[in-house]
Amino acid sequence: MNLLIKSIKDFLTFRILLLSTLPFLISFLIFGSLFLYGGSEFIDFLKASNEGNFANIDPQIHPIVNYILTLAFVKWIFVTFFYLFGTFLILLLSIIIGVVVVGFFTPYIVKIIHQKYYQNFQRDEINFKKVLWIYIKIFFVFIFLSIVAIPLLIVPGVNLFIFNIPFYYLFHNLLVVDVGSNIENIQRFKLITQKYKKEFISATFLSYLLSLIPIIGLFLQPLFVIFLTHLFFEKSKEPLHL
Repeated sequence: MNLLIKSIKDFLTFRILLLSTLPFLISFLIFGSLFLYGGSEFIDFLKASNEGNFANIDPQIHPIVNYILTLAFVKWIFVTFFYLFGTFLILLLSIIIGVVVVGFFTPYIVKIIHQKYYQNFQRDEINFKKVLWIYIKIFFVFIFLSIVAIPLLIVPGVNLFIFNIPFYYLFHNLLVVDVGSNIENIQRFKLITQKYKKEFISATFLSYLLSLIPIIGLFLQPLFVIFLTHLFFEKSKEPLHL
């Protein structure tokens, strides 16, 4: 609780609050640009679907499929699912964009926390090449989990949360590696994250849930980095068996 209170106080400073607007602004620019250049095709697709106009399906070859797709309730289910899934996917992508954006400023945030609270702690950053390799492995696992999750979208109930698994995996690992790579070397980083695995998962899981709140979640990205920075420094001060 003390770490949370301390983190909130650090977050509510002018320079961090100013920094917190960047994930939102950049996400808005990216999705705004995509909609600007591809929005008309997207709207035409939804309109055609709503009118039962599926140009790629030949009614002569697939009369039953064409008939089913023209039913009012089927069209309603299709369009509703498309809207809901599309909105949810945009939300998840915006979260990852926010994490990536704030990741560029993680060294700056870690430096602030280090100078303010942990001046006596000697930081030992991970080698850039090793960090890059860790990121590559994380993204490959994320892609694999996403591919596995796609077929499960047709399973009722499971489709409501299944895509959270790969996105939480990516969210958790990006945050932990971003912060840890600016504090510890690779050996101690692995030991700390393994020994205090539950604490880090609890911290990132709560952060992920808060990130799911539209707009607000994007503004809170620096707060998540601040809290994990405090957590890393506190755990790094404790003795480890090397």
